[in-house]
Amino acid sequence: MTPRLSVVVPFYNVADYIAECLESLRRQTLDDFEVILVDDGSRDGTGQIAEEFCRLDPRFRLVVQENQGLGPARNTGVKHSEGEYITFVDSDDLVPRHAFEMMVGSLNATGSSFAAGNARRFDDFGAWNSWLHRKIFDETRQATHVMEFEQLAIDRMVWNKVFRRTFWDEFGYEFPAIRYEDYPVTLKAYLDAVTVDVLAQPIYYWRERTSGDSITQRKAEFANLRDRITSAEMVLDLVERQPAYIRHAVHKHLATVDMVTLVEGVGDLSDEDGVRLARLAKHFAERIDKGPAALSSPMGRVQHHALRSGNLDMLRALADIRRGGALGTVRAARTGVPWRRHELVPPNMQGQARNRRNLFRLSGRALYVTTTVADLTWADDALMIRGTAEIRHLQIDGTSKLRIVLEANGVELPVSVERFPAYDSHGDQNLVGYSARVPNSMLAGIKADGDPATLRATITQRHIKRTALLRNVGPGNPSMPPGGWINDTSWLQPLPADDNRLLLRRMVDPARLTSAAISDGVVTLEGLLPAAAGELSLTRRWYSEKLADYEIQQDTTGGHFSARVPLAGLLPDDDPDDPVSGRTVWRLEAGGHPVLATGLTRAVTQVVGGRLVQVSRAADNCVVVTDGPVQPTADEIGLGDGVRVITVSGRTWTDLDFPLVWRKLSDTSGEEDVACSVTVDDRFTAAVDVERLIAQSSREIRTTPTTWHLIGLPAEGRPFAVQPDAFLTAEASITIFVLDHQLTLRPHADRVTVEVR
Repeated sequence: MTPRLSVVVPFYNVADYIAECLESLRRQTLDDFEVILVDDGSRDGTGQIAEEFCRLDPRFRLVVQENQGLGPARNTGVKHSEGEYITFVDSDDLVPRHAFEMMVGSLNATGSSFAAGNARRFDDFGAWNSWLHRKIFDETRQATHVMEFEQLAIDRMVWNKVFRRTFWDEFGYEFPAIRYEDYPVTLKAYLDAVTVDVLAQPIYYWRERTSGDSITQRKAEFANLRDRITSAEMVLDLVERQPAYIRHAVHKHLATVDMVTLVEGVGDLSDEDGVRLARLAKHFAERIDKGPAALSSPMGRVQHHALRSGNLDMLRALADIRRGGALGTVRAARTGVPWRRHELVPPNMQGQARNRRNLFRLSGRALYVTTTVADLTWADDALMIRGTAEIRHLQIDGTSKLRIVLEANGVELPVSVERFPAYDSHGDQNLVGYSARVPNSMLAGIKADGDPATLRATITQRHIKRTALLRNVGPGNPSMPPGGWINDTSWLQPLPADDNRLLLRRMVDPARLTSAAISDGVVTLEGLLPAAAGELSLTRRWYSEKLADYEIQQDTTGGHFSARVPLAGLLPDDDPDDPVSGRTVWRLEAGGHPVLATGLTRAVTQVVGGRLVQVSRAADNCVVVTDGPVQPTADEIGLGDGVRVITVSGRTWTDLDFPLVWRKLSDTSGEEDVACSVTVDDRFTAAVDVERLIAQSSREIRTTPTTWHLIGLPAEGRPFAVQPDAFLTAEASITIFVLDHQLTLRPHADRVTVEVR
């Protein structure tokens, strides 16, 4: 019988990762599929692991060949597949358990040629949005086309897609025998398709190996860079005769990503390989249009010229200034004629810029407002918002002006703003910090249950005036923002938007939780439920996609509710929805709207059946019931010995017989770990002397702090980031100054960090 879906998984020497990948496939909610495992000449134990999966599950089949590379291995898998649909999975990545069901279901409903979905990056310690995919997959678009939504032309990976097999065979797609083999195939598929389905839900988790040895991480190798150029030229061939807007999107993307990688590669290669690469890159750059190249970045015009001309001295100078983020420290300078024009000239390129001023000229759009939202607190009958606001590339000084207004109901209302020195995007202390006070009386004017309000910043620095909405909601409590009562009946909930804007939503007499308990395998939830709120339900969602509703027993009397939820029917059978965190989340909703966690100050937690069950909150303050792995949970951060010691405390839930250490986010080896002094009774406290963190923190990259995160190192199993209680994340960060350094202790959604500047 023909399977609905064929999953092609090529592999080569991935013994450390493949079992986790194949297990994520085995657990798919769509069970009518086959997995074609292609052993591309592995020399470690990967083949034995694949054979074991084939022995345990008849849906898995193994094909063995001599090493030919990822593209030919995928082609081999296609030849051995039989499914109605076909998809590709890299052997070190993960697929969420609902992904194939969602993709195939969408294709069944629309008849599209293929479906593509969102993707996330992940490592041993957590997951985050993929920079490229979050821009393309910001919303679901069914039965669309690249001619309607041109951003699809830069969706270059093949593994986040399910193709209709008849479509695949009709156009005879084959992967070339090079690295970066995806893009020529996926772009041609987008151009050939009748329609495609675009899903906003993450359907693929893309691993960033801590070992740094994947193809996309080994950028500084000549063969790798040569194949990148070959792939890019094949893509340029495909768009040569396409409409101008498709061509523009692809050329700008190649200039933003591939052109920059080639520039950096020249600086990392030997002199001989650098010359060879410059020769190949010259032909590639000559095919990139000047307009998109100039728009790709403030230095796009310079990089494009350096590659087109084959100017090795300029390429090496660019590589040096890009190395370690040093380019971000360069500021714009105003030219003499015309007097309002600015240019961006790195200090190591002053001589080269002398006779090429136009190359270094900045367009007006390069001088834009960039903001951050760093902390949200409630004080003195007002919402206090702290962050930074600046005009990118300019130095903001005491002559500048900052105005922030609340935009609500089509009206702009100025709010009180105090300014202070803070680190700007160049890594310098300048007058970019702001503290905005939005009084409750003003917030009460936001239309209830309508469109949320926003805040807009306008900055004037001498003759340059720019405006933008407050965005770049940072980690910590802006990502899990605290709400508050602004009068007797209205609740104001800040929200991080999908596009990272700060939103303010007012709700009148919302459904809300007043208490929660877990006992004897039952979750008890009590709260207030207005008559118009609708029926209570626990809804299992994968981002915006509803997966299931769980009916709960409830007693509603006089606007109050009491609900009992037996955990036996709620917890998945070792099949968590999120393959990285190992968690499943149920949202408490009333009539499809969130029930707010206003009555909790910390999560209610208990270990049930070897899983950690919590009643907690989500980013929008909705009550959630989650289950996940049993690991230490931080619920308190603080300082000891004045400000010389940082402490993180919480519940262990099980024996804590392994060390807790602070590790740099950029450290893949753990060689610079700073061990904590750990005390354990019914709780744990991990303490570290801040001077030890300072001593190991580099000041070479001025634009970003050195960020440490607290991790556990169990004797068996992989390291993990210590998770903070969601209500701890909602609290303000702690900033201290020690030995001419600024340290910020900040709980994130999935880890606890210390930022050192």
